[in-house]
Amino acid sequence: MNDNIYYSIGIVAAALVLNRLNKLLFRKILMRRNRIHLKFLRSIVSVTIYVLATYGLLSQFEVTQKLTQSILTSSSIIVAVVIFAAQESLNDIISGVMLSWSRPFEIGERLQIVSLNITGTVEDITVRHTIIRTFNHSKVVVPNSVLNKQVIEKNSNSDNRAGNFLDVTVSFESDLARAIEIMEELVSSHELVLITEETPVKVFVRDICENGVALRVQVWTCEIGENFQTCSDLRKSLLEAFRENKIEIPYRHIKIVEQGGKMRAAASDRG
Repeated sequence: MNDNIYYSIGIVAAALVLNRLNKLLFRKILMRRNRIHLKFLRSIVSVTIYVLATYGLLSQFEVTQKLTQSILTSSSIIVAVVIFAAQESLNDIISGVMLSWSRPFEIGERLQIVSLNITGTVEDITVRHTIIRTFNHSKVVVPNSVLNKQVIEKNSNSDNRAGNFLDVTVSFESDLARAIEIMEELVSSHELVLITEETPVKVFVRDICENGVALRVQVWTCEIGENFQTCSDLRKSLLEAFRENKIEIPYRHIKIVEQGGKMRAAASDRG
């Protein structure tokens, strides 16, 4: 009995040491080549070490020996039950293998999962999950089976530029040319706006709506984290500049009318 205890302690110690060596080895490898399949392989090796250690522990005692032997003799039934009970987990593992093999993205690359509306940088991949760090510094854990089915828009890691549309609608009575001129001036003069031959400041008439003319300009910045703040600044500046130049932004208002002692609400667009 004492020997079994010593053997068990040795198995646990060996498992911990091997897992530690596994992490150190892959850490050095990943410092030189930070690839998605290497991180997934690291997770697989860790799981294998712990599975073998668990089997070794169960084999050290009479009570668990019989259980282990019965599991091995009825392995086909056990495997069927385990597969049925852990379909989602196995699906995640298989999807992780496929992602690791096909490598649609790499660690550190920026991507967008279109249908899930998730944008961020791939930070890690485990046996079951892929970890994405968003631009507000939160971590999103996506199951590999879910990620394997998604449409992924991948951006070059060397190009961190971001461009978002800034839309505004002006009334039909407003000076359209002056409104376009103001938008171009404000966007061009903002310190964070990126202006190059590929990213010029150009205002377009996006649509003619029921209540006015819809204008659109694409705002480019060097970093995606700067884009939200830049668009916010421009919206405030546009409101002030339009007000000073008598350019009206149409909005819906409600007029209360009293007829025959009854109150009636009439909604209309105001420009």
